[in-house]
Amino acid sequence: MKTAIIGGGTLGLLSAVELRRRGREVVIIDKGELAAGASLGNAGWITPSLSGPVPAPGLVAESLKWMLRPASPLYVSPAAVPRMLGWLLSFWRHCNRRAYGAGFTALAELNRRTMADFEALQALGLDFALHRDGLLFVSLADATLEQLFAEFEELARYGLGDPVRFSRAETLERQPVLRPEIAGSVLMPEERHVRPEELNRAAVTWLKDNGVELRTATEVTGFRKEGSRVVAVETDNGSVEVEQVLLATGAEAAVLGRALGARVPMQAGKGYSITIAEPAQQVNGPMYMHEARVAVTPFPGSLRVAGTMELSGVNNRFDPRRSAGLRQSADRFMDGWQEGSGSTEWVGMRPMLPDGLPAIGRLPGSSNAFIASGHAMLGITLGPTSAAAIAELMNEEEPTFDLKPFDPARFSPGGA
Repeated sequence: MKTAIIGGGTLGLLSAVELRRRGREVVIIDKGELAAGASLGNAGWITPSLSGPVPAPGLVAESLKWMLRPASPLYVSPAAVPRMLGWLLSFWRHCNRRAYGAGFTALAELNRRTMADFEALQALGLDFALHRDGLLFVSLADATLEQLFAEFEELARYGLGDPVRFSRAETLERQPVLRPEIAGSVLMPEERHVRPEELNRAAVTWLKDNGVELRTATEVTGFRKEGSRVVAVETDNGSVEVEQVLLATGAEAAVLGRALGARVPMQAGKGYSITIAEPAQQVNGPMYMHEARVAVTPFPGSLRVAGTMELSGVNNRFDPRRSAGLRQSADRFMDGWQEGSGSTEWVGMRPMLPDGLPAIGRLPGSSNAFIASGHAMLGITLGPTSAAAIAELMNEEEPTFDLKPFDPARFSPGGA
């Protein structure tokens, strides 16, 4: 009997690695190709220092202001508001200091193992480059830099390293591509990055080499249950008898959750990226352009600019205004970055729950169905650790993680 993982993105692939190395027979089922959704074109950052929940104090006023600006960092589509109203109200209710503080603490605790878990994947034989260039936070205002430096000093207690402050001149020397209008920067030296496509390919290769069945172009149509136990996954290519089921489907988890009798209020926080091939100007390490909320990542032979958060429902529609806004935002900070041999634009659905925390645990009402999804912009950062955590739970091991803040039952009536 097999453990079926529904969804072949980064979380699904890494969960399969963790379960297989524990001796489980695993099959991954994906309705498309592996790692073709939100796992494909993101910035690839491993950044515990940016692990606060998306709903944050002050975001309600900003999101209402930005709603009418399709090029803004956070865009709520007015056309989608009626059908998303309940979710949005819950999201906005979490935009307060108490909820944000509790969520940040939970995520920071989960992040304590992040770097070690990436190194463990390499030690297991996954062949991907783990870049150790830190993350440079760039701002247009001195006051913002002071605030960032103070916040990052507080993060040192979570083992995230000590921040380093650079003046305007020092920053321009480190990153000549930046415009002289910037005020300076703060470096978090312990942060890392990967190319997500490379990480996912390494996971797929390892899984094939270790006997994991990979079923692509296979859509799940339902489940066969006996009492609280799932005994088979029904697909358009036949039935798969299972011992356990793990939902790792990202933004589409709500539909399959309902089929299993669980409420999973998942939405898509769509992100965009632009990848420049053979850039005329390369950057010396990843940068976060604070006021623009834009990520910049160098890869061998390419440069990726990523960002924006679009709440417009679960869909893969590409809005050219969002991509144009991303270009304009990056232009405020960098000069000539768009020059290269070509560019690729991408949109992906980041899975988001209204409190900004992932769902990692057993689905309520089921004895053998689990979920690991809803990581928003932290799918790469928390991928290996979330995979290890859910594998521990599914394998009935002594837990080394506190998963109570991420219990999917918190969305059920009378839940956690």
